[in-house]
Amino acid sequence: MSSVDLLNMADHFIQFTHSTGHSKARQSFLQLIWLLCAWLVWNERNNRLHNNIQTNMEQLVEKVKYHSLWWLKAHKIDFMYGTQRWWSDPLLCLGID
Repeated sequence: MSSVDLLNMADHFIQFTHSTGHSKARQSFLQLIWLLCAWLVWNERNNRLHNNIQTNMEQLVEKVKYHSLWWLKAHKIDFMYGTQRWWSDPLLCLGID
């Protein structure tokens, strides 16, 4: 396993999404998750600094799940799965091995 530069976000992105060696669809899904995580961490940082509001780790994970489902429903008209199925097996919902 190779390490990446701690301060280089692009390296982290590439390592997270391409180190799996799986299909293009799986890499695309991992890119969505990575970007959601980065965006939610940034929002959490802003809430802590500017609004004195803190979210615990479990709530942040739930936000990633909800936001990824919302994004998919907004961009894939034929996406028919709800939260329970999505949370139990997102790769199966996407038809990814």
